[in-house]
Parts: sequence; structure tokens; C-alpha cells
Amino acid sequence: MTTEDDLELKQWAADWQAAPDDPASADKIRQYVARRGRLLWSFAIADAVVGGIALPVVLYRAFVSRSGVERLAMLGLALITVVAVMFGWWNRRGVLRSSATTMTDFVAISAERLRRMRMAWRAGWFVLIAQVVVFSIWIWDRVHSSTSPLAPGYDTFAWGWLAGFTLLAGFGMAKFGRWVSRDAERFEALKRELERD
Repeated sequence: MTTEDDLELKQWAADWQAAPDDPASADKIRQYVARRGRLLWSFAIADAVVGGIALPVVLYRAFVSRSGVERLAMLGLALITVVAVMFGWWNRRGVLRSSATTMTDFVAISAERLRRMRMAWRAGWFVLIAQVVVFSIWIWDRVHSSTSPLAPGYDTFAWGWLAGFTLLAGFGMAKFGRWVSRDAERFEALKRELERD
């Protein structure tokens, strides 16, 4: 958060503490925080599941591969997986659980969660780009340097699979980015409602 954001948040907190508490608006904020808490937990579980499946698979492929390029590609994917999972856990540190007791605490944790989700969205694009680069190198090597005969249409299938994966993941990332923006607008609307009370 920037210094201006910090000052603005402190001003809102001071205003809310001075104003009478509206139970309906306060309850909406509490429900919002609880829903976002469940969402962050689902992200944490997804990271654990994807990392727990992808990491052993790519490491196995790296160790049984006879091709140096494939071995490096699989180790690159393993590194991307480890970094992405570690970033996910680091990015969610301190915001998975809500220990808020006052409305100011609820607002502060919500603002921080939104900031972290934006960071995750930006990092997701880097992960996608890194995966596409690694898969492109691996497919190029398989198509042009394979010592064993490839099935007819293998190169078309491989490049088509990569294009489909990239488009689907890019669409998902764009949709998640729009959702985060809409969620930030919903949160701002809740804050304005509290400010009016």
C-alpha cells in the first residue's frame, strides 16, 4: 500500500470509530470478509493439490528422460511450480484468517486481501509466460531433434495443445483480473455505505 492509501485508510478508520455503528452495513462487511477468507483458503488448497501433483510428475519425467533438452524443460517446469506455490503461500501469509474484531480491522484486512489478489493475478501472467516458453522449447526439441520416429501429426497436435492451453489459461487470467476489479468495486461500495451511516 502507498502512503496515501495508508492515510486514507486511517482516516476511514477514524471516521468509522467516531460514527455510530450500523449493524446491517457492518454485517455486510463481515460476510464479505468471511467469503473472501473461504476463497483464499480454496486458492491455498488448489496450490497444494496442483503442486503436489505437478511436481512429482515433472521431476519423474526429468529423471527418466534421455534428452538433455527435455530434462532441462522438466526441471524448468519443476522450478516454476515450486516458485509459484511458494509465492502463493508467501502472498497469502497473514490474510488467510480474519482475526478482526472491529469494523476498522475488517476493512483493513479486506483492503490487504484485495491488494494480494492483484499481486497474485500479476504473478499468474509471469507463470503462464514462463510455462509457454518452457513448453515451446520442449516441443521444438521433440519435433526437430527426436531420434525416435514421431506419430503422424504429432507436431500439429503438440503445437495445437500448447496454443489451446495458452488461450484457455489467458482467458482464465483475464476473467480473474476482471473479477478482482469488480470485487474491488463491491468493496468500495460497502465502504461508502458504511461511511454514509
